[in-house]
Parts: sequence; structure tokens; C-alpha cells
Amino acid sequence: MKIKSILELILFLPLIISCNCPQKEKSSKKSEKYIVNNTDWKDTDHHPIIAHESGISLFNGTYFWYGTNYTGNPTGRCGPDAFDHQIANGINVYSSSDLMNWKYEGIALDPPYTLKGFGKRTVHRPHVIYSKKTRKYVMWFFGFGDRYPDIMSSVAVADRPIGPFTYVGTFETGSPAITGASVVAPEQRPDGPPGCSQDLNVFADEDGKAYLCYDDGIRNIRVDELSEDYLSSTKHTVIALPAATEGHEAPEMIKYKGKYIVAGSCTFGWGPSSTYYAIADHPMGPYSPKRPLCKETKLKTWNSQITNFIYVPEGDQLIAMCDQWWIPDYSDLNKSRYLWLNVQYHQDKNEFEMIYSDTLFFKRTKDK
Repeated sequence: MKIKSILELILFLPLIISCNCPQKEKSSKKSEKYIVNNTDWKDTDHHPIIAHESGISLFNGTYFWYGTNYTGNPTGRCGPDAFDHQIANGINVYSSSDLMNWKYEGIALDPPYTLKGFGKRTVHRPHVIYSKKTRKYVMWFFGFGDRYPDIMSSVAVADRPIGPFTYVGTFETGSPAITGASVVAPEQRPDGPPGCSQDLNVFADEDGKAYLCYDDGIRNIRVDELSEDYLSSTKHTVIALPAATEGHEAPEMIKYKGKYIVAGSCTFGWGPSSTYYAIADHPMGPYSPKRPLCKETKLKTWNSQITNFIYVPEGDQLIAMCDQWWIPDYSDLNKSRYLWLNVQYHQDKNEFEMIYSDTLFFKRTKDK
């Protein structure tokens, strides 16, 4: 009996130990994802991310960041001046699975002086959507020239989201003719024919229709319905943000919480600006009266200019991306930083609001 008891003890000792010793608790929390503002962004090769006036698109689970390259052009010369001196660069593209780590994929659109038929213009504000009809990635951007109609909406297409994109042409919008009397700041804008545009963005809806959102040259932000192949405007147009006492540029458009949001900055060029927005239940309106997206307008969107909306499906989160022009180096536009801001929806007031934080955390699904 004594030997048997000892043997039983030996056999069961490991089980007793394992049952009574404290176990290390397995964490159920995923690593938090976040972006730190007020810093210089580097790609995965530790080079500065150069993609200003940018658009970020999500295709098959990967984000693609398209933006203007001002390398060798520290003062931001545009149009024929930059073209003639061959300091007008193309459009860069980066890719990421998490919005934090970005791989440089190369030049998505070549410099303008290589684009046949493009003229003496520079390329700005690229935004890309995918056409299921043509199975092409469609980039809309605007070409900045000397005067209207040299400042127009332009289109390029590619088989892959990283390009190379092939220039297709320049297309008229649904905007009316431009006259000095109809412009908020007539000394800044020459007259022009119908169909002109400048800063722009594009939005593809869930039903397959797509829309062009743009500054119509009279400083209204308009929305045009695009053709089925996304390559031209149907010229069916509506004003979403009227110029009124202040004009608008740098437009954005997205659908969030069942509402269509059109936003834009005021017209301060490469300077900080307040951000205004309007909402609608249909992409072609009618749109609500405009209101500030940043409640403290004197902050001028925390010294930035809005450039793009980004929807993050994982946490049902809306982010506004902005350019912080000339920060931290006023002598070189190309070193300008990027600012990321949460956009919250207040359902009780049917209002949206930008929220600033030094660190922007990405929401997990359970945090919706």
C-alpha cells in the first residue's frame, strides 16, 4: 500500500503542479494601430513619402496613395513655367495594407512633358477609382495651364492600380462659362468657356455609378455624374458647396453613415484653410446649407488643407487626410507634412465634425 501510494503520487504529481500553478493569461487584445501626427512620413525603405494633394484608394484590401511630386521644385511652380524648366514631375504611388507602412511602387503617371497631347500643363490632385465595366483603373486629375481652357479635368487609365497610367484626354465638365463678374476673386481668374474645372476628386458609389467633384472656376464645388465607363462627365451637374462670401477648392466626396458628404477648403492656395461641408441623401442632392467641418474655424483645420476622405472598413471609420503646406520647412514645398483627422457623425444633430489628436487610433470592429 505504501509503495502503491508513492507510485500514484509520482504519476499524478505533474498534473497536480499544472493545476495549481498560476497560468499566464493569453491576451485577447489585438495590437493597436495608430498614426502619429506632426511627424515626417517615411516609406518602408526609409525615404520621405512624396505624395502631395493626394488621393488614397482601397482596392482588394490594399490602400494606394497617389500624390503630386514637387522634387526639384521647392517653390511649387506650376503650368508653363514649370513645364518649360522641366521641373514638373509626375504622380507617385505607394501601397499599404494598414495605412501605416507604405511601400513606394514608383511613378503612376509620367511627367507632363512626356504625355502626348497634354500641352504645357502640370498635373495635380490625382484620384483613382476602378471601372468594372472596362476593368480599368481610372485616374482623374487636373492639368494646370496658363489660362482657361488650359485648366481642365484630365483622365488616365491603367490595368493595375500602381500603373503605369496612360493619358486619355481632357474633358469638359458641366460647369457654366466663367466671367469676371461671376468669380469671387476676378483678379485671380481669367474668363473661360463652359466645361472648365480645377481642383477635383472622384467618388464611386455602391451601385456602380461614379461622380466627379470639382471647383468649377467660379469657386463653387460641383458634383457631376460620370459616364458609365468613368471616362467623361455626363454634364448632369449640381452645386454642393456654393461660393457665396468665400470660394472653395480641394474638394472631397464620400458616403458615410448613409449620407453623401461633399467638403472643401477655402481658396488660400498653399496655405491653411477652414474646411466646409454639406450633406445629402443622394449624390446629386439637394445638399444641405454648408457648415464648418472643424468647429473652431480660426484653427484653419489645424494649419492644413483637406485633400481626401478615407473610409476604413475594419472599424467603420472615416478619416480626413490633409496637407500641412510648408510645415516644417517654409523653403521647400516638397517637405510639407500630412495630417490625419477622425471625422465623427453626430446622429442626433445630423452633423459631421473633424476631431484632432496627436495620435490617431484606428478603430477595431468591436469599437464601432
